[in-house]
Amino acid sequence: MTTTMTTTTEKVQNYTGTNTFIAKMKDTITKYGKLTPNQDAAVVRILEKESNERTIQMNWPTPGETLIIGRKIGQQLKETYGLEFNPMLIDITRLLAVSPKAVKFVGKMTIKRGKICTSCMKDLTDEFSMLTGMGKICAKHMKIEYIKNKSETERFREDYLKRVEEIGEMEFWVPKNQIRKWTGMTEKMVNSMM
Repeated sequence: MTTTMTTTTEKVQNYTGTNTFIAKMKDTITKYGKLTPNQDAAVVRILEKESNERTIQMNWPTPGETLIIGRKIGQQLKETYGLEFNPMLIDITRLLAVSPKAVKFVGKMTIKRGKICTSCMKDLTDEFSMLTGMGKICAKHMKIEYIKNKSETERFREDYLKRVEEIGEMEFWVPKNQIRKWTGMTEKMVNSMM
């Protein structure tokens, strides 16, 4: 209970909206240092309602857009989808909702090749990792047999694409401060909305 009250107290103190009840609670915290359980519950309801009212629901396709997310969101995806790794490089397929502080996406592991690992985003340094787009450890976590020579590169790519399809689409909220990089036009539209 103390954790919730502390969090609620911080939210009230940082509140910049126009709700008069929350403004009164700000004064109450200043005067008494805390809220009663009933006041706390009322504040939580009001803040959730305001947050929901400012969330814009949509279903925009985002073909060709890629998102690099923070480790914390990758960890949440790992736990939610039962993965053995933190997916941090995602090809987003749809934008589902936007709130003042977060964005909701649907996406899959990336199928694009680059100079960073498609799983953990570390720089690829050896010849095989540059050919496959993934290091040996991440391949093991993805349950893909790693290559022993260049001739196995195409087989590895096919195995990777099958594995991406097995994992399938993931639906997730990302706080805007956890978006490390977002390539595509949708980001500009989202930023202009809120």
